[in-house]
Amino acid sequence: MVSYILPTLGRPGLIAALDSIELWPGDEVLVIGEMHALNPYIRSSDVERGVRFLHCPRGNDWGHSERNFAQAHAKGRYLANLDDDDVFAPGARALMADAMATTPDRPVIFRMKYPNGMTLWYRSHFFGEETTGGNVGTPMMFFPNDRTKLGTWGHGYMGDFDFLRSCKWRPEDYVWRGEVIALIGFDQHAERSAS
Repeated sequence: MVSYILPTLGRPGLIAALDSIELWPGDEVLVIGEMHALNPYIRSSDVERGVRFLHCPRGNDWGHSERNFAQAHAKGRYLANLDDDDVFAPGARALMADAMATTPDRPVIFRMKYPNGMTLWYRSHFFGEETTGGNVGTPMMFFPNDRTKLGTWGHGYMGDFDFLRSCKWRPEDYVWRGEVIALIGFDQHAERSAS
């Protein structure tokens, strides 16, 4: 039902990112990267629970080429994205289920939290002449896997924003939810909570 897309450079944080994904029946995880970078992190327990490791040449563009590649292979009804140095917050999958039930077939923008306490989004919009980046990030996006409406990830630092701007949903279709779904820079979060 949910396809989790997780591009990686083969960083050690990949394990914590994978462990933060709570899979429900029918869910899948697509880990995308160069196979030599993936091999050290392929655990049989992940394969058994539905994690697929897909080879994709490194795009050198913040994982956006890998996301474009993975979107074409995703089988889930919805798409969720995560980076290999972030984690989903506890209860994230239940929030996704609630979004699917209460606002079906609509793109949802949750919130994400940084170690310094900053939380995005600031404004519950990103359309119109005031549109700027910096209000949204990849891990907060939860979208129907509707290939007629999905956008294309850009090739720079603001590639997530390019994705949003290229989607075919109307501005009023987006649902802005206040719950934090992802923790950015999880290792820094762990350090702060331990001190």
